[in-house]
Amino acid sequence: MNHRQTEVLIIGGGFAGVAVAQGLAKEGVEVTLVDKKEYFEVTFATLRNVTAPRLHGNTPRKLYRDFLKGTFIQAGVSSMTHHRVELDTGESIEFQQAIIATGSRYPTLPEAKTLTSLTYAARNQEMQNAHQSLTSAASVLIIGGGSVGVELAGEIASAFPDKSITLAHSGDRLLESSPPKAQLKAWEQLIAKGIKVKFNRRFKKQGDAYRCEKTGETLSVDKAYECVGMMPNTEFLQSNLSGVLDTKGLVKVDEMARVQGYDNLYALGDCSTLDSRKHGFLASVQGGFLAKNIAKSIKGKKVKTYKTPPLVMVTPTGTDSGVAQLPFGVTTMKFVIGLKQKDMGITNMYKMYGTTPDLRAE
Repeated sequence: MNHRQTEVLIIGGGFAGVAVAQGLAKEGVEVTLVDKKEYFEVTFATLRNVTAPRLHGNTPRKLYRDFLKGTFIQAGVSSMTHHRVELDTGESIEFQQAIIATGSRYPTLPEAKTLTSLTYAARNQEMQNAHQSLTSAASVLIIGGGSVGVELAGEIASAFPDKSITLAHSGDRLLESSPPKAQLKAWEQLIAKGIKVKFNRRFKKQGDAYRCEKTGETLSVDKAYECVGMMPNTEFLQSNLSGVLDTKGLVKVDEMARVQGYDNLYALGDCSTLDSRKHGFLASVQGGFLAKNIAKSIKGKKVKTYKTPPLVMVTPTGTDSGVAQLPFGVTTMKFVIGLKQKDMGITNMYKMYGTTPDLRAE
């Protein structure tokens, strides 16, 4: 069995994992990043990848080996203790410190985050197949009125204005964690695109149709997207470190992002309790924060506590509208929405990691 050692191990190469890897490598810290996939993906750009693939090509994705500073190992983690991980390749890695940044998944929405396409070529093909499947559908049902459901509905309406689109949400407002003005604006923008928005509905698949558990109504559609049920990817902790998980499967951390009960373990992003909001940009900020803290602690310097930054939440509702939540209010101004809408944040995210999108992928 191959046995490795590293100063800092990072499990998961999403927004948080890559941000902390790049930050630590810049400080001269030896880093090993493990991920099941061979590529990084700007996940909030994938919805436009499905609806209008020609706009940005495969630029949401880039091979880790083409930009990641530090060692990259493509593997899944089978189990973990406070000083060692076992990989699904049969290898093991001993570490001095480890960062759990395994993110989350939608069990029924591989378009947003893949479950099986672990190579760059396979993911590009999965996106093409998803686009073809959508193209051939005349009617679409989107279940879930959070940011993913709202953005997907808008993107489909922009790319395919003739499709019949229904967005069904179990609550009575879209974007439930946003201010009322943002909720109203998003609803108005979707309605203006001809999208039918149904509140207080809970549709489940029943045979070839979808039936609402609350009202009993049934919908027959060509294509349905279930944008609900986000789950943290923390199953590998169950065998030896189950005590670090809360009832939702999130890793419990303190305000330094340290895993409760351990000096040398940290957790960031969607799989962690560090921030109640789960967002790619926020995960990147957390990664930058932790990289600085670990580098300081190695040098014996004082470390800081994490504070949620003033958040700018941009939710495009297609290629020509959207709503932004700023620290001082809500706006639909084009230049603010354009920060994300123009290329779905692809260029900005890669810039944070000291690189650029893979232009060969356009």
